[in-house]
This record gives sequence, structure tokens and C-alpha cells, in this order.
Amino acid sequence: MWKKLSSKILLDHPRLKVIEDDIVLPNGHKTQYLKFESLGCAATLIAINDQGKILLQKEYSYPPNKNLFQFPGGFIPKDESVEEGANREFMEEANLKANKLTLLGSYLTNNRRSDSKMYVYLAEELVEEHLDGDVEEKIDSNRLKEKEIDDLIVHGEFENGYSLAAWCLYKIFRNKNK
Repeated sequence: MWKKLSSKILLDHPRLKVIEDDIVLPNGHKTQYLKFESLGCAATLIAINDQGKILLQKEYSYPPNKNLFQFPGGFIPKDESVEEGANREFMEEANLKANKLTLLGSYLTNNRRSDSKMYVYLAEELVEEHLDGDVEEKIDSNRLKEKEIDDLIVHGEFENGYSLAAWCLYKIFRNKNK
């Protein structure tokens, strides 16, 4: 295990805090390590309607300057349960609520810089319910068949890493439960 000697904040922004730790490695070497403060977790929802179609959204992403395919979801602060936060994000981004949420799995979103996790849910028994979303988000929603989503991935049109990881968990779940 690494031993932390001290920490200092390099950047303190409402959406990101960057911390530099002075550490000692097991071999005795001293170094610095950059990490992000963990403020909570996140959730992604694979939402299936009564016709078996899956909600796939497209949203503008500023750093790559393009619209990217994604599944609904987002940040969940530490004071909110993961299930409540998943449905809150769903209501904000898709105007839907899932009466049935099944946890498909979770993964670390950036293990080299944070201990934050992404929780992936299968969302079923969908009902219309709206909450106001983030002013920075303009989201277009589509309903696609599994094969159509697979084709987007095969053709390199689906580039969002979080959603690709969520799709992998969904496909494993579906194969186990056939």
C-alpha cells in the first residue's frame, strides 16, 4: 500500500477538485500523485420500453466538440441513494421514471484519479415523469433495437466510454438470463 504524507489542493472548482498527494511507495520512493476529490458516484440506465426498444440519446460534448450517443444518467451526490439518483437523472434527461430498476453492475470511472463508481441499471416499467434538467444539456432521444445499437458500435459511431461499458454489462446480463 502507498502511504500518504500530505495533500494540497491544486484546483478547487464546483465541478472538480484536483489534489496533489505526497506519497511514499512500498519500495521507499517518494513521489507526488494527482487525484480528484470524490463527491459521489454516477448512474447509467439501459431503458427498455414495452416494445423492447432501448432509449439511446445523443448529446453535445464540448471537449471533443461533437454530439455523442449515450444512455441516460449522470452524477449522484453522496447524500442521495444510487437508485433515487438514477431515477432523478432519468426524469431530468428523458422525462421518464423506471418503476423497476435492476442493478447490472458497477465499475470505477477513472481508477487512476478517483474512487468514483458508475452504477449501471436496467430500467423497465417506464412511466412519464418530468424534472427540470441541467441548462447545459440538450439531449435528443431515440428508441432503437439492440442490433441497431450494436451496428453503431461496430461502425465506430458510438464513442462514449461510459455507455460502451454499460452496454457490455447489459449484454452479459441478457446472455445470462436468456
